[in-house]
Amino acid sequence: MNDHIPQPDLRTEFESARPRWLRGWVSILLTAWLLMVAGDWVARLRLFRWQDQWLPTGRPATSVGTGAAAARSQLIPAQTGAGLTQMLPGSSLAARYAEFHPEIVLPFDAWGYVNSSAMATGMCSVLMVGDSFMVSLGTQTVAQVVADIGHIGVYNHARRGSGPFLELRRFLAADRFDPPPRVVVWNLTARELGAPLFQRQAVQAWFDRTLAVDAQPSAAASRILWDHLAPAVLRNAWPNTSLTAYAARQAWRHIEWQVFREWPSDVLGADDPQFGPMLFYGENLRVLPLLTPEADAPPIVQTVASVAEGLRDRGITLVVLLVPEKEQIHARALPLEQQQALARGPELLAAITAGLTSNGIPTVNLLPVFEAATARGQRLYWRDDTHWNDAGIRLAAEELWREVEPLVK
Repeated sequence: MNDHIPQPDLRTEFESARPRWLRGWVSILLTAWLLMVAGDWVARLRLFRWQDQWLPTGRPATSVGTGAAAARSQLIPAQTGAGLTQMLPGSSLAARYAEFHPEIVLPFDAWGYVNSSAMATGMCSVLMVGDSFMVSLGTQTVAQVVADIGHIGVYNHARRGSGPFLELRRFLAADRFDPPPRVVVWNLTARELGAPLFQRQAVQAWFDRTLAVDAQPSAAASRILWDHLAPAVLRNAWPNTSLTAYAARQAWRHIEWQVFREWPSDVLGADDPQFGPMLFYGENLRVLPLLTPEADAPPIVQTVASVAEGLRDRGITLVVLLVPEKEQIHARALPLEQQQALARGPELLAAITAGLTSNGIPTVNLLPVFEAATARGQRLYWRDDTHWNDAGIRLAAEELWREVEPLVK
């Protein structure tokens, strides 16, 4: 007697699919995923230049003072709108703030810095290290304007996104300038003036010549900046160097604006009473109120003084350039609550200036002169970006030259 009760076939459609159909879909999905990952990494290395954060450039053929080096140039076409408008959800909202930016040709030397080929072959009296304010969206850089004003050689050793320390460390580690510059100008931007960042810098190790990078043609490797490959740093770097993450952020910005009528968290639009519509960077509005003169100024002065001493031992004078943020110069365009939160920013810059000056370190605090020029009706920042326009670059260079001129002439 057969007691077996027939059971229905409970297999799902996917499980019962023909192997060829299943393999086809798996192949398509796997190929799409691999292409997305490959595209992300190509963008990370070619577009976002992620590797520049932890691997100093090692392309030079000669040292700056001894011979010609291969150079290249990059054409940035004319455009309407800049960094902050790109964070907005849609062209209709961005149109109110976008400005026209003329075509720019950026000359790069063999080390990847924005310098003319003539600068790569001549002696530089002044070297400038810093971040994107030294390579901002203007027809000239601060280094080029200072060179024109003073008729001296000025080498730009700054890159976008490098922060306050990376380019200074690269300059010291490379040890490739012969003779060395007489003056190093160090650009410190207001939002980066936090004590913890300065306190954890191993300044003494930077000046250890046993760690210098050989700049001869045979040098094939450079010292890796391992702290920039720490897990915590990488977790922050991945989303900012990913096209997939960028697309996801843009999609969410559209949803926020279309559904909730909320501005994205990383950008804010406001009307300046004197200059009209302007965009402001959300990260600055978050970080700047956290900085105070009592907590932050003394450690910063101590760290910078150690750097100045190390440079002095090499026959180099340090000049510090304190750069205010757009939000500080145009604070009255912001809501009252944010104006009050930013109120102590001038105190911090003044305290750092006083501390450095008392240590014999020449310091240029651009905040007072930028506030005065703005009050006279001169707009120094782009409406659609966090950086200076040509007027701001020119004024910064003129103020800097007043401090630098006695040191080089």
